[in-house]
Amino acid sequence: MEIKDQTKLSFLGVDITDLQFHSQRPRGKQMEIRTNFSPIAILSPNHKNVFSIVLDCELESKNYFVLSFKALGRFIASNDIDEKSKKAFINSNAVAIMFPYIRSFIATFTSNIGNSTGTLNIPTQFFKGSLPIIDPSKKQ
Repeated sequence: MEIKDQTKLSFLGVDITDLQFHSQRPRGKQMEIRTNFSPIAILSPNHKNVFSIVLDCELESKNYFVLSFKALGRFIASNDIDEKSKKAFINSNAVAIMFPYIRSFIATFTSNIGNSTGTLNIPTQFFKGSLPIIDPSKKQ
């Protein structure tokens, strides 16, 4: 029986970019908060085993506040991986790996801005389906 090396996925961290926060008034007792998380994958044009996830994040409570930002998660596989395995990593693992960092950022940020929102502890999100994938090496 042949033993094959398993590809290892390394998470290189999350960078928060394009942060915008607008508050109209201090929080209400019963704020309904709408969340929207839109991930896309970007493949490296130079390295087959490197990819990034860009997660557009928006939290809004009508008449109270809007928080929006982009989160960039970077990943690398231990060796060159085939397209099928790469797509499986992207669609089932990558966003799930970076999302706890997003939740932590939101909680920390909102705990430090006074009474605009109070500390927001958003629930775990489940991402289903295939992510849009941008491959700069191919014409779109």
